Amino acid sequence: MDRKTLIPQSRRGWLIATIGAPILVLASLYLYLLAEERISAWQAARILDRLEMLQLGDPAANFERAVQGCPMENTSTSLTCVVHAGAFRFAYPWKLLSRLPDDWTYILSKLLGRAGLRYWRLVASASINDAQVKGISVGVFVAGRYESLGAGWNLSPNLPDRYRNLNLSPDQKRTYVNWFNITGIPGGEGFEIHATSGSTEKELRARRVNRSCLFSFRGCDGLCELLPDASAILMERNSTWGGRTGAPRSKCDWN
Repeated sequence: MDRKTLIPQSRRGWLIATIGAPILVLASLYLYLLAEERISAWQAARILDRLEMLQLGDPAANFERAVQGCPMENTSTSLTCVVHAGAFRFAYPWKLLSRLPDDWTYILSKLLGRAGLRYWRLVASASINDAQVKGISVGVFVAGRYESLGAGWNLSPNLPDRYRNLNLSPDQKRTYVNWFNITGIPGGEGFEIHATSGSTEKELRARRVNRSCLFSFRGCDGLCELLPDASAILMERNSTWGGRTGAPRSKCDWN
């Protein structure tokens, strides 16, 4: 084989290595982040399962077991933990991306979501007195198909003071439900459920968050998909989810 044949072959090998190495690195990074996303979603689902089973008056240790594996902030009167989507636990790269123009940030978040790297956050806290759980608060925020979606629920003996002076129906006094707006990029909407000691079983079930929304290439489509069991109490009260955003109306909402 002469020199003229060897040189082109060596150049082709160098070119393949130069192009292939970065592609291999990016593919490996993507698969790693996707695995982190799936593992963290599984962890959050298990935490939500246990939190929904807690009752007022349970030992504080029950809450600690419910959020096992979640970094926890402990004070004399409360316990709080926060779980982030696995791919977003590495803050530095995302801080750099957040400096992009708003339009670019919005487009990037959509592309990441379609690749299965969907941002979400779970926050859970309990108020503690005499080593017993006196109140529980849970919030889930997730990038949905068209917009950010939020689900928040609380369990306490009575409604918070800020609602007591409102002219509420008996249903709302027992279990207060309300729509709220989410600002940011992308913006969106959420729904909160304030359960009390007088809440019915159906109203307590309404707190259930759809776990599949935490790991989805498509993304959950609206509040009725994020909180599927809440639709039953809205129908029972002849009510709706509340406010509207510019996102397309969900199919489950039409039903």
